Amino acid sequence: MLRSFRGAAMRNQLTAGLKAAAFVYDMSAGERDTWVKRFAGPVTVTHEAIASHGRPVDCAIYRTDPSTSRERPLLVVTHGFAHEGHTDPRLQALCRRLARLGFIVASPQFDEMRHYRLGLNDLADMEAVIATMRHAPGVDASAVGVMAFSFGAAPTLIGLSRPPLRDQVGFALIFGGYFDLRRAVRYVLTGAYEGHGHSGRIDPPTRGDDRWKFLKGNLSMVPASATSDVFARAVEARIADPSAPVDISRCTKEERAAWALISNRDPQLFDRLFLEAGPVLDGWIRRMSPEPTADGIRARLFLVHSFTDQKTPFTESIAMSRGVPAAPPPSLTLLNAFAHVDLRLNWRSLRSLVREGLPGLVAVWRVVRDILVLARAPGHAPRRQVARTYPAAAPAEGPATGRG
Repeated sequence: MLRSFRGAAMRNQLTAGLKAAAFVYDMSAGERDTWVKRFAGPVTVTHEAIASHGRPVDCAIYRTDPSTSRERPLLVVTHGFAHEGHTDPRLQALCRRLARLGFIVASPQFDEMRHYRLGLNDLADMEAVIATMRHAPGVDASAVGVMAFSFGAAPTLIGLSRPPLRDQVGFALIFGGYFDLRRAVRYVLTGAYEGHGHSGRIDPPTRGDDRWKFLKGNLSMVPASATSDVFARAVEARIADPSAPVDISRCTKEERAAWALISNRDPQLFDRLFLEAGPVLDGWIRRMSPEPTADGIRARLFLVHSFTDQKTPFTESIAMSRGVPAAPPPSLTLLNAFAHVDLRLNWRSLRSLVREGLPGLVAVWRVVRDILVLARAPGHAPRRQVARTYPAAAPAEGPATGRG
């Protein structure tokens, strides 16, 4: 019996490795027609309105060969800050690739993330989606995972620390996430990071800088006042033109403090400005930081982060990998192959291809392989921590993607 079990495990590893290689090849090929796409067959995309607290959540469902009765693992893919939400073409392409791997993929539309808002309403919607999809035809309810990106990972991680998601989700892939919102805000605004033996600064982008969209989406954290409209119009003006002249002198102390914090790019001024804005931000920062509740997470985490990420620092994934004591040892992969959560490979030269691109592809292959093994045998998670890092390089040239 032991020999039979080992043989099945080896076949599972081999199958997962081959599928992971096909995924990496498909990802590298982009939307070009490949043998992988032809072999897996067409991906069927349907939409379902899932009830969540009395309102519908639009959920796109991706699968191959929907007529088969074989149960498959469920993967819920959540989007980050993006006005397009789950209609973002890059996210749709990723969902199709994951469906070709054998997952039933559910991609919900999150209203808060679409408006650059950080809150827990999206978490309530995700709980409703998972509760419904676990019982959908063809879904293996014992093999449920989630994939989350950037700032959109925070509600997911908070949800994984408590019922019902804590008891329903076995694994999570977190790409470019944050663990402590204060540190993440400092990095987004000033480009400065430090922790776990690393420190440095990446200049915040001047184009594709979403700080004013972020403030607009989270204006509710600033107490309402007689000058709220004036403040909101000033924010809109900066979204349209980051250098637009504005006059907020008549605004309240809280409004001016939030404005000073968001407009600042100097790391040396951040702590003082954050302290002045503290009465406005403290509760929100604590509520939307996964770190304080992470000891409740039981799912196995696969953490992937780019050294050159301009939205969240890679040190946040290091902190995350060390801050989930009740979970199986996380897999941590730090690399240079991607720009933030944009899965287009960041190859700037032949040298970067050899030093960063190819090792990055191997790292992605390993992550996908391990997830496939875990999805097929959810009760037998690998016990060792996987930590693969590659030398940090200068940030890629060009504007940020404008999505988080």
